[in-house]
Parts: sequence; C-alpha cells; structure tokens
Amino acid sequence: MTQQEKVAKAKLNRFWKKVTVGTTPAGFSVLLDGRALKTPDGNLVAIPLTKPALAALTAAEWEGQERQLKSYSLPMTSIIVRAVDSFKDPEIRQGVIDKLISYVHTDSVCYQQSYPDSFVQLQNQYWQPLIEWLKAEHNLEIKTTDGILSVRQTDEVVAYLRNMVAQFDDIKLAAFEKAVMRSKSFIIGLALVERHINVEFAAIAGRLEVIHQINRWGEVEDTHDTDREEMKRQLGAAACAVLQ
Repeated sequence: MTQQEKVAKAKLNRFWKKVTVGTTPAGFSVLLDGRALKTPDGNLVAIPLTKPALAALTAAEWEGQERQLKSYSLPMTSIIVRAVDSFKDPEIRQGVIDKLISYVHTDSVCYQQSYPDSFVQLQNQYWQPLIEWLKAEHNLEIKTTDGILSVRQTDEVVAYLRNMVAQFDDIKLAAFEKAVMRSKSFIIGLALVERHINVEFAAIAGRLEVIHQINRWGEVEDTHDTDREEMKRQLGAAACAVLQ
C-alpha cells in the first residue's frame, strides 16, 4: 500500500510515528517509519543532494503534522511534488513558463498610483527598489504607469526574463511559480527566488494595497492576519526551496 493510499484509508489521520531523512541515488528522501514518501503519481519525493536544508525542512513539515494531515501545512512538499510529477514533462514545464511570462505585462509592481502620498511612500519603499534592481543587476528597463492605460514590456525584456526562468531547475521553477501566484507578481517572485529580497519584504510588497488599507482603517481579525501568515508560509517555502 502506498503512502497516499494509507492517507486516504486513514481519512487524513497521521499514520506514522517517526520521520527521518534518507539518501538514495536520486537524492534525499523523506522516510515515514522507514518508508520513502512518494508523490500522488507514485514517484519518489527526491530532493537534490545539493539541498540538505530543504530535505531537513521537508521532513520537519511531516514531523510537525499532528493527528490529522493538513495539506496546506506542507508547502515545501508541494513544491517538490510539483517539480517531480509535473516538470519532468517538457510540455507542462514550457506551459508553466509561458503562463508565468504572461504576467510580466500585468505585474502589480508596474501599475502604480500617484496618490495618496501615504501609498506613494509605500510604493517607493517596496516596489521601486525592485524596478531599480532589475535595471542595476540585469540592465532591464521595466515600464511602469500611474495611469489607467495598460503597459507592455518590450520584446527584449520579455525574451531576457523568459531565458532566465527557462534556466531554473525544476525545484526552483516550482518555487518561483508558487511565489508568483501567491504574491501576484512576477517581479516579486523573481526577486525572492533570486534571493534579492527576504520573505518579510516579499510578503509586504505582495500585499501593499491591503497594508495601506489596514494602516488607514485597521486590521480585520481572522482575515487580514490569517492571509498575512499564510502568505509568509507559502513565500517562506519558496525561499527555502532555493537554499543550497
């Protein structure tokens, strides 16, 4: 019986007592009572030997499960599963890259506001440094607007970013995908997996409009705080996935 069948049979109850990290020719593996964890497609959850920290943190996710298995609390595992089950297929991998690149033209970082001053200050603090980083580090001129008309990045910018993302290994691509989808920003996700910004900065940059509203009107308990912590959890997993 596979690990997934055991989970289903146990109605998502924890069925293992001990979690350890093993080593195989394919890389590190997470062992539940000595049995290697597998993906929903039946593949080994294999973590490159160059990423011992990721292996330890992934094992810790499973050790941290209490009576019931909670899939949302396994963000690093989900990154590895995405890499192993999906990105081994060149068509799926390319499709994901194409989808991510399409967000370059609608990135929230590029659609700024000229008022109120309080929000402009937040943009200057969290968004403008990312535009400047792409210019200084990659010589990319990112177009921004504070009007109602959309902007499109140049073909040269798109081609450069596409080539950059295409060179990511499968785990880094999966981490980048999670970071982009969670922050709703290609640029924030890229800066995070390139280790230019930390999780705290990325979580703020990705929620700038919400934070501005909170600063004005206050935080809604069990909504804003829950969303904030969940974003940090997911972005934190993406950041950990690219650690060596």
